[in-house]
Amino acid sequence: MITALLIFPFLAIAVHGTVLEARACNTYTIPGMSGGFTKKVSIDFSGTSGGNAVTFLHYHIDDTPYSRDFVTGNVALGTGSLDLKVSAFHGTGSVQSAEVVTSDTFFTGLTVPGVCEGNFMYLDGYSNEVDFEILTSTTLSSNLTCVPAGSWVTNYAASKTTQTIPFTFNPSADFHATIFYIDGVQKAKLTTNVPTLAGNWIWNAWSNGDPCWSNGPPISDSVTHIRSIEMYKGYTSTVKGTTCSI
Repeated sequence: MITALLIFPFLAIAVHGTVLEARACNTYTIPGMSGGFTKKVSIDFSGTSGGNAVTFLHYHIDDTPYSRDFVTGNVALGTGSLDLKVSAFHGTGSVQSAEVVTSDTFFTGLTVPGVCEGNFMYLDGYSNEVDFEILTSTTLSSNLTCVPAGSWVTNYAASKTTQTIPFTFNPSADFHATIFYIDGVQKAKLTTNVPTLAGNWIWNAWSNGDPCWSNGPPISDSVTHIRSIEMYKGYTSTVKGTTCSI
């Protein structure tokens, strides 16, 4: 199971429920990075049994070989997590998928092949987007030249910059902490095609059956579990007051 911690100085958050804003530290710093962040905002689903802490999205995307529908009914509060479900596909119609708008989060998924688990900063098409995606069919190995094994990190601005990060462990086995970091170790730093406008974080799980991307669709339900949401914002080049290392 994987945890993602993607940190940028221009994040926006769309949250409807109770949001906890930490005030114990004046500046949150990252080893090897100059400056820091002045605010930490978090939501913990591990003890949640009800409520509405994120925005559930509902819309249709025409795609090939299968279209997909993001439906609110595929988003639910489970046992200690917010759950995003891709429903088992039975051969006709659209693939029922799930998407929420949040900040940043710790998440894990079941090992059902044929699903794209993604989180991304997004605003106004591909001109301002940062992606981190896991393809459950090719997480650890792949026999397809068009889809190397590993996770994918991408910047979109004027054009696209992409890097694939091989996993040295099974990410479905436990929760892990990821700027493109995995368990505190930086795996990727993309410095080209960096977006310039603020955007919300969007988290989704979906499939379109594309053999060179998601594969699938899944033949049984696949559920991505979101344990908590954590965001650092308000970048400053000057570190002041009490500092806390992220």
